[in-house]
Amino acid sequence: MGKSNVVFWENQGPDDIIYAYEHDDLRTLTSVTVPEHAVAIFARDGQLTGILEPGRHMNTSSNIPWLTKLYNLALGYKETPFKVQIIFVSLKMFNGKWGIRAMIKAAQGYEVPITLMSNGDYQFRISDVPVFYTQVLGGLKSYTTGDVNAFMKSFINEQITQQLSKQYYMDVYNSLDKASTTTKVMVEQYFQQRGIELLSLKISEVRTTDEDQKKIFEYLQFSSANGEAFKRYEVMDRMADAIGNSEGGAAMGTGMLLFPQMYQQLQQQPLYGVQAQQQAAMQQTPKTMCPYCGSPNDYPYRFCNNCGKPSPQAQQQQPAPQAAAGGANPPKFNNCPYCGQNIGGLPKTPKFCPYCSEQLY
Repeated sequence: MGKSNVVFWENQGPDDIIYAYEHDDLRTLTSVTVPEHAVAIFARDGQLTGILEPGRHMNTSSNIPWLTKLYNLALGYKETPFKVQIIFVSLKMFNGKWGIRAMIKAAQGYEVPITLMSNGDYQFRISDVPVFYTQVLGGLKSYTTGDVNAFMKSFINEQITQQLSKQYYMDVYNSLDKASTTTKVMVEQYFQQRGIELLSLKISEVRTTDEDQKKIFEYLQFSSANGEAFKRYEVMDRMADAIGNSEGGAAMGTGMLLFPQMYQQLQQQPLYGVQAQQQAAMQQTPKTMCPYCGSPNDYPYRFCNNCGKPSPQAQQQQPAPQAAAGGANPPKFNNCPYCGQNIGGLPKTPKFCPYCSEQLY
């Protein structure tokens, strides 16, 4: 656009934040028209000299820029020594989007840093034009809406990253609305220092990597009220599967020794819901191990529900005249059915267990 006596915001769009008039030497009696919801900044030699409100303004020779003709005649200047920039600034509300990737603490009590990926939107407007000019526009290479948008994107990402890094991932994840309000309150002072009012800020999404998400899930699972008991039952179930699939008496004996100890530890933990019902059922129906195959049976039992062999208690109740006469061999046990100790390596099954002194036959 050529030099004219009328200066206005040409082709103003709904998303335009600023517009700089391309000529810096104004003619005498130049008319400046400022649109609604905007102001015009007069700047000379990089300094703010005045602000025009919305409406039509006529500049006269009393204004410094229009002393050019006098200086030209007196000093022989070929061009005006007074360079004046006119920058239009919109005061409307603008929308923007932000997105960050940073590090954040996982959860309270679990201070391990994890990856944070978050995004959202915000609304802002220019509230203090002189401060905005000195703190923002003064540091830009050119006065365009693209430059302002680039500044806003970089600035808000930096501020949100700093503030979210001070919070916990699970706190933000569990309450996006609360985290949005908290973050806005913490960062809006930095916008005010640059002449910008942060009208709203919303966190739309927070997420982390699959690996970090798995770590958080495991921590929350086992740090809950029932987590430790659940973990113990899970370990015991895996041991039961291993014992059931093992061969030989050694593994069976080890399992029989570990099971009573683990059950005793579990009984010391407070249980709830299904776990409490399972423990009550276990207490109501005590178990004893078959000394031949190691399978659990309700106490007392006559014949093992797995291998079918009689229990030591049933053998004790039966008369054994041949045994008294020395004509029969005692039963061969691999493990003591009472304490679980491995006695399979002995030459023969003793009548009384050498570990717990219980009678075996």
